[in-house]
Amino acid sequence: MVIGVLALQGGFQAHRKTLDALGVATVEVRLLSDLHHLNGLILPGGESSTMLKLLEREDLFAEIGQLGKNGLPVLGTCAGAILMCGKVIGSGQKSFGFIPAAIERNAYGCQRESFETSFPISAWGLDQVHALFIRAPRFTELHKEVAVLSTLGEDVTGIQYKNYTAVTYHPELTADVSFHRAWLKQNRILEEDR
Repeated sequence: MVIGVLALQGGFQAHRKTLDALGVATVEVRLLSDLHHLNGLILPGGESSTMLKLLEREDLFAEIGQLGKNGLPVLGTCAGAILMCGKVIGSGQKSFGFIPAAIERNAYGCQRESFETSFPISAWGLDQVHALFIRAPRFTELHKEVAVLSTLGEDVTGIQYKNYTAVTYHPELTADVSFHRAWLKQNRILEEDR
């Protein structure tokens, strides 16, 4: 099994380190040829508009869109979640439109207002997931078929729709590997006993 991690910009190394700790092979996705034979794909945090430009420059946008539509499990964290939602509030920014949801960029303020917290993801059997919110977006509208995975107060912070998972936080920037392990198991990429 091999998980691709989009490596054009942003926090891709932290995702690779987390997956390495779980014994999962990864490949840095920079070219079309890097998308072959993947069991899943992670769109990391970073700057969504910059990632979008690089995706188009490297001709990856259409291919990733098709792979997702064909059933490849895709996880988006922070900026990756922005790229996955059908509507980006306050901008005409293009996205993959994988998830029928709206998202607002930088909803929690600037870099210095970043914070770390923990919360459960009951649907995945997780009592506590540690996560960092760094210039995090906020889901503002969800289609009725979109499942809520996690919340922080009144805000939805994690969602799942078909083979797509999007979270507004960074689980990869903590020492806790439980989120990634659960995502892999939910998508039948990792065996239950690992």
